[in-house]
This record gives sequence, structure tokens and C-alpha cells, in this order.
Amino acid sequence: MNENTIWNEQQNNPELVIWDAIKAFNLSENQANELRQILLRRGINKWLWGRRLFIKLKHDVKAELKEAFRLKYPKPERMILQRINSRMQEIAKLPRWIEWPKTTSRRWNKIEPLIEIKGKRC
Repeated sequence: MNENTIWNEQQNNPELVIWDAIKAFNLSENQANELRQILLRRGINKWLWGRRLFIKLKHDVKAELKEAFRLKYPKPERMILQRINSRMQEIAKLPRWIEWPKTTSRRWNKIEPLIEIKGKRC
């Protein structure tokens, strides 16, 4: 792997870290489950889920701005910025307890419904 080929690697899923650790260190299932707990406890699951939501927000904002300029809304920026800020606040205040499924599928529409968000928001 190098700075060019790293873009071919999957990311944004804590289970990928687990699978890499199992291969690299020959972890047992109990050790893999302990690593899952460590990632949960340290906020890695929340960070990866928040990153995924920010990427989704980025795509939504681009589409919304494109539509606003296509329809020539008068000064749409303020309205759009307020919605962006609101969604960023929602992402930032996610609970820390976020459990990911034991899958590394590249299809987010399959993974997203299986992610469990528990606990109270910040």
C-alpha cells in the first residue's frame, strides 16, 4: 500500500479494524469481541458513524445548492446554512453508544438499518 493505492481500501466501518486485527494478531472471537468493546468505549464507533453522516450531509448540501441556484431562489444561502448547522448539531450530539453490525458490506443501505444507536444525546 502507498499514498496512491490507499484510496482502494474500504473505510468507515469499525468491523474492518476488527477483521484486520484478527488477521494480523490471530485474535480469538473473545478477543475480537473485547476489541469491539474498546472501539465502542473509546468513541470510534460514534466517530465513524458521524463521519458517514457528514459525508451524506455534504452530498445533500451540494444537491440542495444546485437545485436552489437552478431555480434562482433569492439568497438561498442563509436558509441552507441554517439547515446545515442544524444537521451538524444533530451529528455532533449523537450518543456515544453506537453498535455496528458484524459486516463489512460496501452497501450502506444494508448496513445503516443494522446500526443501533443507544443512550442519550450529548
